[in-house]
Amino acid sequence: MSSPRPSVLLVDDDSRLLDVLGAVLTRQGFDVTLARAPGSAVDLLRSGRFDAVVTDVVFEGWSEGNLVLAATREYQPQAVVILMTGYPALEGAISAVKQGAYDYLQKPIDPIVLSAFVHRALRERDIASPTMAFRDLVDILTAMVANTIERVDPYTAGHGSRTRKYCRMLGQRLALEDATCERLELAAIAHDYGKIYLEDLSFLTKTGPLTPKEYAAVQQHPEMSAKKLGHHPRLRDVCRYVAEHHEKWDGTGYPRRIAGESISLPGRILGVAEVFDSLATKRSYKDAWDLGRVIEFFVDERARHFDPIVVDEFLVLLDAHGEAWMRAPQKDREALRAASAI
Repeated sequence: MSSPRPSVLLVDDDSRLLDVLGAVLTRQGFDVTLARAPGSAVDLLRSGRFDAVVTDVVFEGWSEGNLVLAATREYQPQAVVILMTGYPALEGAISAVKQGAYDYLQKPIDPIVLSAFVHRALRERDIASPTMAFRDLVDILTAMVANTIERVDPYTAGHGSRTRKYCRMLGQRLALEDATCERLELAAIAHDYGKIYLEDLSFLTKTGPLTPKEYAAVQQHPEMSAKKLGHHPRLRDVCRYVAEHHEKWDGTGYPRRIAGESISLPGRILGVAEVFDSLATKRSYKDAWDLGRVIEFFVDERARHFDPIVVDEFLVLLDAHGEAWMRAPQKDREALRAASAI
């Protein structure tokens, strides 16, 4: 017996767009119900059952997508919500993500991309399954990061994937067990995910230094990332490593100011790899550092910011791969621009 087709409620006041998206989603394997107004959608949510809800943010000039989101949370808590928004409504869409929407797409909507989003969102819903394979967890967390925080701050494109690579190589040099290395790789992918839940996201692309208030907000993101990754049994250690990635060997880090071996070894590895990629990456507030300056920084911060043993092993890796790794962020940004232009 074949599995039932996932059910999708599609909500928009643009009838032509609604019909086109509905037809494509139907061909892509969904059972689609259309609603042309928030009130109609709420009625359907009360009476039917849907796996996913795809809704516009603005209806006839009014931001009523939040009504559909609230009704979904009340009547269909198991359903995932994806928002469709024009650029002026982007801030509202991000706010709705914080309130429980899975993700958002900017108009004009590519129906095939929307279909992929819905399929992936439904897979993310299954992340709580204790039988979820490691590869599936990697795919889901990679998508969560790429379509949230890396979209808000394009300078971070590929940051999670690169950090994962550096963590894997450093973990192997430090003889981490395979299972621990797997969890470290997941932490590397998702360590900044919680930034999307901070109150003000403008600091992510700010050209100047952060104010004390902004910096205090940034310091919340390690624990926020850990919290938002959920409670899958295989994510327990992952969440710990994520929460620790800005702690420092000398106890001056954040958010909990723990020190030395009180920080897990994977957390210490993630801290080194994540800082390296940040230094190698051009950001809105700084240019990329050169390799010599990066090496000098790690030597100076050995036994202060970073575990000295981890730093020593990482410097060996930089001696072999540093030049190529320094070019990687620019390559990823260029690849993202090329993909966006298609």
